[in-house]
Amino acid sequence: MSHFEALVYGLVQGATEYLPVSSSAHLLLLPHVLGQKDPGLAFDVILHFGTLLATAFYFFNDWLQVLKQPLPVKTAPKDPSHSTLSWVHLIVGTLPAVIVGILLNHWIQENTRSLVVLWITLPGFGLLLWWIDKTKPAHRRASEASVKDLFLIGCMQAVSLIPGVSRSGSTMTAARWLGFQRADSARLSFLLSMPVTLGAIVYEARHWNQLVESMSGTMPLMIGCASALVSGALAIHLLIKWVSRTSFAVFAVYRVLLGILIFALMD
Repeated sequence: MSHFEALVYGLVQGATEYLPVSSSAHLLLLPHVLGQKDPGLAFDVILHFGTLLATAFYFFNDWLQVLKQPLPVKTAPKDPSHSTLSWVHLIVGTLPAVIVGILLNHWIQENTRSLVVLWITLPGFGLLLWWIDKTKPAHRRASEASVKDLFLIGCMQAVSLIPGVSRSGSTMTAARWLGFQRADSARLSFLLSMPVTLGAIVYEARHWNQLVESMSGTMPLMIGCASALVSGALAIHLLIKWVSRTSFAVFAVYRVLLGILIFALMD
């Protein structure tokens, strides 16, 4: 993989990881656009290290609050835009994805990384996000999230292991279904992403030597991670600004159009 291709992969990963349009779908489509072989799930996960850093930096104050919270949380913070998530919330919210990942990781890699799957999941879950966002009230703040709320959002995060579903999109859909405001739904989604992303990175690290060899060295990996970090931080900022003012409809439209494009690319 060339340095330019690694840069493109990182930029796409960073932007699409946080926007509810599915980073896995775009990373699966890139080989078709660039005319190369799919670098595989291990490379995708390495790129997530860049977006993991973006999440950690952007939500540094939120993570400080998490570390300060007693178990269980008994008091709300003064700023209602910040969550009162504790480690209990995050563990419970992460468990569904961990269990599904351990039990079905091989099956998912072998059977779902295809254009056919993307053609179904991209428009399907995009329309689901649009419908729930349009019909459900938005009156709850992240500071009101319960352990049960995080478990339900975590179940949708587990579903997002299927390419095209979108981790951010599925968790925001669940949060909106539970009545959280749009910006707070995004905040909960991003905070919940960190434990499962870190776990996936640690799990895939066992393939590091093979990955470095296939990438012709570590430089493409470093470039991909760095570009994912920069584009990821920018995507977080822009998304929160966007959903604070308007709906998720534009992302649903984009997903439907992308599904139509994929259908055209299918043999």
